[in-house]
Parts: sequence; structure tokens; C-alpha cells
Amino acid sequence: MPLLHRFEDFVQELQQLEHAASNAQGSLILEVFTRHTPFELGALYLRDRDAQFRLSAKSPQLVAPEILQTESHAEGALEPSPGVVVPLRNSRENFGVLALARGSATEDDLAFVRAASTLLSVLLTNHRLVAEKSEGELQLKYRLLELESLYDIGLSIASTLNIDELAEEIIIRTISLMNARRVALYLRQGDGFKLHQSIGEARELDPDLAARLVFEGEPVSFEGGADCLFPDCSTFVAVPIRGNNNVIGVLAAADRETREGGIAPFEKNELQLLSMFANQVAIALENARLHRDALEKQAMEQDLKLAATIQRDILPRSIPVIEGLELAALSRPARQVGGDYHAFFEQEGIVTMLLADVAGKSMPAALLVSALHAAVQLLFAEGHELGEIATDLNRHIHKWSAENKFITMVMVSIDREHETLRFVNAGHNPCYIMHGDRLETIKSHGLPIGILGQTRYMTQTRPFPAGSAVVLYSDGITEAENEEGEEFENPRLEEILTANAGASAAELRDRIAAAVDAFVGEAPQKDDQTLVISRM
Repeated sequence: MPLLHRFEDFVQELQQLEHAASNAQGSLILEVFTRHTPFELGALYLRDRDAQFRLSAKSPQLVAPEILQTESHAEGALEPSPGVVVPLRNSRENFGVLALARGSATEDDLAFVRAASTLLSVLLTNHRLVAEKSEGELQLKYRLLELESLYDIGLSIASTLNIDELAEEIIIRTISLMNARRVALYLRQGDGFKLHQSIGEARELDPDLAARLVFEGEPVSFEGGADCLFPDCSTFVAVPIRGNNNVIGVLAAADRETREGGIAPFEKNELQLLSMFANQVAIALENARLHRDALEKQAMEQDLKLAATIQRDILPRSIPVIEGLELAALSRPARQVGGDYHAFFEQEGIVTMLLADVAGKSMPAALLVSALHAAVQLLFAEGHELGEIATDLNRHIHKWSAENKFITMVMVSIDREHETLRFVNAGHNPCYIMHGDRLETIKSHGLPIGILGQTRYMTQTRPFPAGSAVVLYSDGITEAENEEGEEFENPRLEEILTANAGASAAELRDRIAAAVDAFVGEAPQKDDQTLVISRM
């Protein structure tokens, strides 16, 4: 289930805290966290009247002490040791500890737990204040109404997933909460903060003020003076918006309006209220960021799927069937899209095989492969000789590709009537011609395609009598690594070729592939692997 949907389900279930009995809340909290995170076990400690962290609920399989000295003791006091320990806090105090164990969590899972714990902190704070309400303190009753309003506001903004729409909602809600005439929202950009949206004119955040908010983590307020973020303001307050690991933004308000229509300083309880609202804002911003990242990832995956489809259409869908000639090929991209390319051409009894390796991997390499494919198809259609094709291709790629992009390439043409083999090797691996059990190498005799625009390539010729075979491969074959980091290398490939001198092209392909797989074992494939083999 996408992380966003998990978080929405989590919020809905956690709302049951409002209707649960006090002695059942701890178990409900653990049940919700273990259901929506990878962790199987958990323990919840809440601070009691004696300022001790007392066990509120735990999983039956978890061994946990009744009293936890401090948050930091949770890791050593619980068995099995927790994978994540999250403090529960509000603007006044740390009032609890949530420890989760036995589970493997990704960075997104940890971000989920922290964001969810922040929301839990707000909910538990509300419940603590509800309990204090019965003690008859009128001021706390008023505070409860504020917090309930804040809770509703938090849920409202948490459902807004577009950053710009969320920013507008935050600005409007802040004006309502603080009775402020002007409000500004600053979001982290690199090492500083940039003004994202405001009502009323606002200046950029002063670096010294930003550093103070980040370092102290407490509201900062001024009454008049040049330090005000809003031109000519009488009073203003700024609070940090604290994300999972650092301050992700700053919320500022100016000129609190009184019932009489005048302007007065912000009171202490209003600063606390704004700080708690900033916690809600942090959750909403993190929620929107996760949603944006999920959409970007989804779009990237769709692009990769499209590129992979295009590349599959570029590569030969089947091996040509040519009388008197066996052909076989293998193509294994390391990722969804790769940088290896191969093709077959037949003109007037001449069969040409091409194998190329584009520098780089994934999407950039795939784009250059597409350009290579288009150019090769045009050049071969014009009936040029191999050296001319390589020269024209080099000039084209050098002109239109980035400076750090190049292509190693080998082209081999087999003339069955005259039993000859013509080739151009432009910076590619030394490929092999097999005459019985004798191996001859097709070494590089030119720079890779795209390095220098003026490079010219010459065609070389070798005898290729009946029974001969030619083996082209990309460096993903010889540089395939096993779990110890050792490479397959050319001697192993040459040993396979010599031992299978009489094998068909398809048998050679399969035996090379099987040998590489056996050598690599469980190690991940790091580079594209391509084979093109022909036997007269």
C-alpha cells in the first residue's frame, strides 16, 4: 500500500482514541502502530504525576520494565532491543516514549513513524488536557477549546497534498488562530529559508534570526523595531516548523488585533498555540512532500517503462534466418533500460552484425542508444561501406551528444561467397574469430565513436572459411563480478570458446551465459550483458 494511503488509514484509526477509555488507549496505540508499520512489537511509556516514565502498554512477547529512567534507556532496557525509539512531546514537556521492535524499516517507514508519533503527541496532549479539565481550572477549559480547534485544523490541513494549496491554507488558519493582520510562511531551501507565501508584505528571513530559530527551537517575538520581518509592524512572532530531523520551515505572524481594533503583543498562550500549530504544519508538509515524491517516483517509473518498451522495439525482436549461417544473440540490461545495442543487416548476400556499448547506464544511455539506432539504420540503408558508416556515425554522435558521452562499437560483415570477414572495431573489447580450436582477436583500431569528430575509420579484412565463428560481446560479460568482487575476465571466456570449438552459435551463447551466471552467483548485475555470435 502506498505510504500516503497508509498514513491516511493510520490517522483514521488513531482517531478512535477520542472514544476509548483511558486504560485502553495504550493498547490501541500499539495495535495501530504495529499494524501500519513493519514493526511487530512495541511498548508505550507515559509520564505519571511523579514525572516518571511508566509502562502504559506493551506487546506480550516484549520484556519491558515497569519504570523507564529516561528515553535513552529504552534501547538497553527492552528485550528484544527496539529498532526505533520515538519521544512523545508537546511544547511544554516530554510526556512519553514509544519503542518499536522486531522489524526491518526503510527510510520512508521511519519518516512515517516520526510523523505519526508527532500526530500521536498532539492527540495525547489533547487527552491529558481533557483529564485536567475535570479539576475545574477555567483557564485549562479555555485551552482545551483552543486545542480541539487546533486538532480539527490539523486534520484539515493534513488532507491537503498540494504544497501551494497547503501553504495558502496554513496562512489563512494562522490568521484565524492568532488574530494576526499579516502572516508569512518560509520553507527550507538548501541551507537557508525562502519566503514561500504570505498575506501582507514580508521580508526574506534574516540569516541570524533563522539560525536562532533552528538552534533554540523556540518562538521568537519582537515588539517594533527594525528586526521585524514585516515592514513597519508593531509586533510579530516567528516559530520554527520542525520536521523529522531538522527545521523545515518558519511560520511568522505580525500585528495581533485586539477586540477593540487596536494592536497588541502576542501573549504567552498564543505563542504556545502557534508552536503546537507548527507541529501540525510539519506533519502536513511532510505528508505533502511524501505525496509529491510518490508522484515523482511514479512518473519516473512510467518514463522508465516507456523507455524500456521503446528500447525493446529498437533491439531485434528475432534472429534472422539466413541460409548457410548460424546467428545467436543474448541481451540482458542491468536496469529497466540499458546502454548496450546490437543489430543485424543483410544486403546483397553480405550479413553484418553490430554490437555497441554506450557510456553510462539507465535513461541517458538509453537516449543515446535511440540516436545510435536511428543513425545506423539510415547509414546502412544508403549502402555505405563499414569504415564510412563508422566515420559518418562518429561525426554525427560527436556533434549532437554531450561531451562525456561516447560509444564503443564493433561491426562485422560476413561475405559467404568469398568466405571473408570485414570489420571495424571502434574502441570496443577485442572480439574473437574461431577457426577450429584456434582463436584470433579482433582488436580495436580506432577511438570510440563520439570522442573526436575528425576521426576516420578503416575497414579491415580477415579470411572466414566454412566452419569459422565470430563472437562479439560487451564488457558486461568479461567484467561481471562475483560476490568477492572478482571479474569473469577474458581468459575464462577464451577457455569456453576453445572447449566448445565445434558448438553451434546458439550452444556457444548458452554455455557462455551459463558460465557467467555460475561465476557471478548471487552478486547483483552491474552492467548490461550482450552477446552476438555467428558461425558459417
